[in-house]
Amino acid sequence: MHSDIQERVDQTHLVSALLDRGSALVLVASHERQMVYANQRAAEYFGLDPRRPPEPLSFRVMHGSQESFERFGPLYQRLKIEGVVRAEWELRGGDGRLCWFDMQGTLLDPSDPEGNVIWTLFDVDARHRAEAELAQTRLRMEAVIDRFPSGILVSDSRGQTILAANDMLVSMLDVPLPVSDLVGQRLQHLVEHLPADLAELVNADAQCAGQAVGEPGRMLYALPSGRHLEVDRWPLRKDQRDLGWCWVFHDVTDYKQRESQLEALATSDPLTGARNRRAFLAQMDMKLERLRLGMGRSFALIMLDVDHFKRVNDTYGHAVGDEVLKHLVVAVTKELRKEDMLGRLGGEEFAVLLAGLDQDVALKRAESLRQTVERLRVEVPGQAPIRFTVSLGVCVVAHSDVSVALCLERADAAMYHAKRHGRNRVTCWSPSLSELDAA
Repeated sequence: MHSDIQERVDQTHLVSALLDRGSALVLVASHERQMVYANQRAAEYFGLDPRRPPEPLSFRVMHGSQESFERFGPLYQRLKIEGVVRAEWELRGGDGRLCWFDMQGTLLDPSDPEGNVIWTLFDVDARHRAEAELAQTRLRMEAVIDRFPSGILVSDSRGQTILAANDMLVSMLDVPLPVSDLVGQRLQHLVEHLPADLAELVNADAQCAGQAVGEPGRMLYALPSGRHLEVDRWPLRKDQRDLGWCWVFHDVTDYKQRESQLEALATSDPLTGARNRRAFLAQMDMKLERLRLGMGRSFALIMLDVDHFKRVNDTYGHAVGDEVLKHLVVAVTKELRKEDMLGRLGGEEFAVLLAGLDQDVALKRAESLRQTVERLRVEVPGQAPIRFTVSLGVCVVAHSDVSVALCLERADAAMYHAKRHGRNRVTCWSPSLSELDAA
């Protein structure tokens, strides 16, 4: 008898020692959630006397609130059915501090669902709070991305999966999918909805993921809708680790429109809207350089001057003279192709560049311009419509022509030849033109 009792005491001491020296907090609770046992670690944490069994103590004091205590109750219902249950829960220690535990509950007697429960608790507070902070950080980043005034796209380090995107991106690129259908999907799921140039850019960057060749950059794209996008993209790296790719899409349509307007103001004649002298000569110089390098097509230069324009100003006034010039530009512009260009060199003198024409075709085009102007009528209140004509000089530009000044001189000589020989006519420059006619 003594031996049997001693053996049980030794077993009890052994179990107690194992429980006290383990890393877990161990509690035994009744079905009414009253604590009936706590190992040394649990007693110390919850502020109990480890030298004696705990007095009946409701689990309620270990919860941070009544609401937490009530939410914990259904776990006991699961214990009755399953015999074991596991959950992460926040409990209050003896010092009043709340701490997260990984808790596993097991029926002490599996055959007695109404019996005591052994709860084993492991401290996971640091991990749980780190995960919670990480989740908060992610939420903050998602809020920033959602409210960012540009389109955002982020892929993983392999350039395969979309990690982040925002509504601005979907709206800006006219993607027929909500953001929720993009995040977590393959990048190709988005690329197939992008314009060709943008799809090529994103695909090329994604293929560079994880490679040293991927470098930051900025590109400008014109969308079919007429909008202009500036795309910043760069690889995401930290401590030599490749984290992914990021693309930022800025809508610069308004900026490009203002830029175009300013460029038009800088290059256009304020009265007629034709190219001004500086812009016209710069374009001509560029075409001539390309021609010399064998990169461009031949072109013809036409000098055009209104006949007896001083008489118009003297008779009707400068306001009417200005209207004559405006009508002239409108009429000539309608006769030009997209690749042709009209410029006002000064006063009533204009010049036209006709792309890719030989001498015969250039002369026909010049004659067509002459006839178009001859048919014009400028209405003047209280007076008969004004009719006017122009004289034109044509110079076909060849590879051997080395300067803009020389081309202008030849076209100008041809034009004055037309004026000296009756006006309202077309003359093509040739070496046979006399110095007198060119003067």
